[in-house]
Amino acid sequence: MGADIFEYFAQPENADEAALFAEAMGDLSGLVTHGVVDAVSVDGVSGVVDVGGANGDFVLALMEAHPHLSGQVLDLPHAVGSARGAAEKRGLSDRFSAVAGDFFTEVPPADLYLLKTILHDWDDDQCTDILRNCRSAVNEGGRALVVEMVIGEIGEPDFATRADMAMLTMTNGQERDLDEFDSLFAASGWRRSKTYPVSGGYFGMELVAV
Repeated sequence: MGADIFEYFAQPENADEAALFAEAMGDLSGLVTHGVVDAVSVDGVSGVVDVGGANGDFVLALMEAHPHLSGQVLDLPHAVGSARGAAEKRGLSDRFSAVAGDFFTEVPPADLYLLKTILHDWDDDQCTDILRNCRSAVNEGGRALVVEMVIGEIGEPDFATRADMAMLTMTNGQERDLDEFDSLFAASGWRRSKTYPVSGGYFGMELVAV
């Protein structure tokens, strides 16, 4: 169609499809949000940025569970309106903001970055750029939380390997195993400190800056 999937959704004439995509990503968040909210520690965290967070379901759920948190969504201009609407609907507008931007260029400062099903959309160099931008902007002592499927042992069938084929055909990305994730983290100034399942075949990987 003359554009990659995200460029296609950004075109004004495809706004209805973009809204459906954002809604679908919100539904996907429902598979993992409760597991992540229960597992991740927010000690010492006040500001959270949901990187590429679409309508903000992930960060808004974390804010509901922890009333001291302020949250922000960073996404492309066509997506941030739905995030503001979702925050207003949930009564969280007073401590929420949505910023139109490009995570390949820069991200806002934060104590905690959320990257849910972001890295699997992109190749290794692009993932390193995203993670490096987060590392450059993170507040002292801050962290990142990556939520993705993790490919297991070769020969053990799982949904992640099927999703890997989908990412190959639809984007420039891929699903990865832990060693491949660790290589991305090391190349961008992070280290994986914790890993835990969060349901739906997804894992949370907490990162600390090095």
